[in-house]
Amino acid sequence: MVNLQAITSGGSRTVLSEATVEEFRPTLGGALILPDDPGYDEARTIWNAMIDKRPALIARCAGVSDVINSVKFARANDLLVAVRGGGHSFPGNSVCDGGLMIDL
Repeated sequence: MVNLQAITSGGSRTVLSEATVEEFRPTLGGALILPDDPGYDEARTIWNAMIDKRPALIARCAGVSDVINSVKFARANDLLVAVRGGGHSFPGNSVCDGGLMIDL
């Protein structure tokens, strides 16, 4: 990974540097999954197969501190955020294109 294309909370394009992403990774007890990682497609898939969105990052949260650190990271980098609980959001609100998907 060199730089990661992402979408801001306002819908603009932005770039996350490799250093920024790698500084975020150790703040999580769970996995940080990127588009080139094994398991990315499985991690972004939700119940409604008609929804095919591709988040820039997926934070698989292992606890409350992971959720807090994910929200802090998204705020600091002005990222679009989607929160996935069970993945059963019919309109696909639990996943986003280009943002940070916080997988509870």
